[in-house]
Amino acid sequence: MNPRIYTRRSHQNSEVRNQKAAFLIAALVFLLSALSCHASSGTEGAAFLDIPVGAGPAALGSAYSALAHDAYAPIYNPAGLGFLTSPQVAAQHLSYLESITYEFGSLVIPLTRPSSALSQGRGALGGSVQYLGSGDITGTNPDGTSAPNYSAHYAAYSLAYGQKITDNLALGLTGKAINAKIAEVSATAYAADLGAMMQATDRLALAATLNNLGSKLIFDSQGDALPMAFHLGAAYRFENHLKSTVEGVYSKTGLLSGRIGTEWSPLEAISLRAGYKTDTIKELSALAGLTVGMGIHIFGQEFAYAWLPYGDLGDTQYFSLLLKFGAKEEERQNLIQNQDIKKHRTAKERTTGTMTPDATSTDDPEYNQLMQLLDENKEPVAQSKTVGQGQ
Repeated sequence: MNPRIYTRRSHQNSEVRNQKAAFLIAALVFLLSALSCHASSGTEGAAFLDIPVGAGPAALGSAYSALAHDAYAPIYNPAGLGFLTSPQVAAQHLSYLESITYEFGSLVIPLTRPSSALSQGRGALGGSVQYLGSGDITGTNPDGTSAPNYSAHYAAYSLAYGQKITDNLALGLTGKAINAKIAEVSATAYAADLGAMMQATDRLALAATLNNLGSKLIFDSQGDALPMAFHLGAAYRFENHLKSTVEGVYSKTGLLSGRIGTEWSPLEAISLRAGYKTDTIKELSALAGLTVGMGIHIFGQEFAYAWLPYGDLGDTQYFSLLLKFGAKEEERQNLIQNQDIKKHRTAKERTTGTMTPDATSTDDPEYNQLMQLLDENKEPVAQSKTVGQGQ
C-alpha cells in the first residue's frame, strides 16, 4: 500500500474516532428522544429532556400527564402535586450504549397535612434531578496519538409547586436549570413547565402542560432552542384494576404525535403495562413505538421495569423505584374520622327522630360529601382517589 495513502487513511480514521466519541452522547440524546427530524436539522438543544423518566411512565408510552400525581409530577405535570397525598421518592437507572447512563431522582412533599380526604387548598413541593452522562471518553489527536480523556453530560435540576384550586382542579409550575458540557465547552439554559390537572369524574382525569418554555442552550455563541411542546392528555379507569391513558403532543417545530398506554393489575401486587407512541417511529421501524413493562407492589411501594426498543440502536431497559411514606396511615385516619362522623350523625338523627332515607343528602352537604368516601357494606371505594391511585 502506498505510504501516503495509508497515512491519509490513518489520519482520517483517527479524526472519525475522535469526532464519534465527542458527539456520541449528543447523538444518543437526539435518537433516544426520537425527534429525528429535529436532530437532523440541529435546531433543538437539550433534547434529552424528551427521554422518558421512570419505568412506569415509560411503559405507558410516556402518556403520563394525566396520571402524574406522584413523585414523577415535577417532570410530567407539576399540577399533579396538588393531588399528592403523601411524601414520595422516585429513582431511576438507565444504562445504554457503552458507558452512557441516564439517572433520575425526585422528592415530593405535601406542604400541609389534610384534615380529611376532601380538604381544599393543598399545595406540595417537588424537586428532581435528571443526568445523562457519557463517562470517560478516550481522547485521540488527529494524528492518532493519545490525548487526555474527557467526558460529556446533560443535566436538569427542577423545582416544582402544585396547588389545588378547587376540589377537582389543580395548577402547577416547574422551574428548571439545564446544564450541558462536552469536553471543556459548557452551556446553561433556564426553562419552565406549566401544568393543569382536573379530576373530571371519579374515573376520568384530564391534563394539559406546556413544557420547556425558556432560553436557548448556547455552545460557543451558537444557540439551540429547547424542545418546547404542548401536551394534552386524559386517563380513564374502567375498574379498580384497569386503566388507560392517551396523550397528544405538539412540538414547537411542528411535529404532532400521539401516545397511548394501558395498565392492568391481575393481582394487587402486580401491574402489567403496555403502550405505544408515534414520535419514535418517523425514521425507525414501527416496532420502535412499542413500550412494555410491569410494576411490583410491596407494602405500597413499587419496583418497576420497562422495555423500549429503538430499532437498530438496540433496546433500552428501565429500572425504577417509587416509594411512598405515610400514605396508608393517612388513609386509615381518614377512614376512622369519617366513620366517627357517620356514627355521630346517625346517633343524632335517632335522638331527634329526624332520620329519613334522604336526610343525609339534604340536611348536611359536608356530611354528604364525606359519606361518598364510604360504602355501607365494604371498604372506601376509589371515589376518594384520583385516577391511577388504585395501587
